[in-house]
Amino acid sequence: MHSEKVEKLWGWQSAVIEKIINIGMDEFAKGISDLAKAFQPADRWLRCIDEGTPGGVHMAGSGILLGVGAAAEAARAAGATTITSHEECGAAKLYATEKGLDPEKSDTYGQEFARDLAKELGVNYCHLPLSEMARPAGLHVARVAYYDGTGSFDPSRLPDTLPAGFVISRRYLKPDYARRECEIAITIALGHHGFGELFTKDSPFILVVVGDAKDSAFSLQSLRTEIEPLVHPYHGRVVIDGFLTPAD
Repeated sequence: MHSEKVEKLWGWQSAVIEKIINIGMDEFAKGISDLAKAFQPADRWLRCIDEGTPGGVHMAGSGILLGVGAAAEAARAAGATTITSHEECGAAKLYATEKGLDPEKSDTYGQEFARDLAKELGVNYCHLPLSEMARPAGLHVARVAYYDGTGSFDPSRLPDTLPAGFVISRRYLKPDYARRECEIAITIALGHHGFGELFTKDSPFILVVVGDAKDSAFSLQSLRTEIEPLVHPYHGRVVIDGFLTPAD
């Protein structure tokens, strides 16, 4: 049984999600007059994919699952100017579990990694406490995950129009690893730290592909094909939709 608070947070986004389901993300995006604003990020800070850390560039745990070397390569390609960590980081907890470390100290590992990455890149480091995050403690409110082929998509620029979601900066990640980040987003959303069983065939979790209209390597169809195998185990509770960058 979900609490009244959870039900309210679910309902807060239901109208926009229902519209997306009914007409498709492409038609929905075409109806947003200022969609271009979502492709003008306010910064190039590297943040987690967590919907509570909106902004410029995203990798799970700021790249903790990649290690400093590979994360630094991706962060350089993205032009990251600041590396962040955050409280309640699921990727840091996954890292701790995989490394046989104490999961209760996972946020500490996340902070240590982000500091090391910032040092490697020669850029600033910043930690985001829950008080500065765009979601409540203990709950992920994402109804979608954006699989961004442009490297510049920031849905928080249109908070009253686009649904809250994880953001995976596919542009700067290799396909196999980017798919892993998608799997992490799905697992969190459908788990007890997300809306869980509220996701059904009628109200699914949506993987929203953001295709680059000017680059065939990151086209809508190419990116859709990459992640199609991920949805099969969920029997309609997870679906794929998408749209292209707006015309100039």
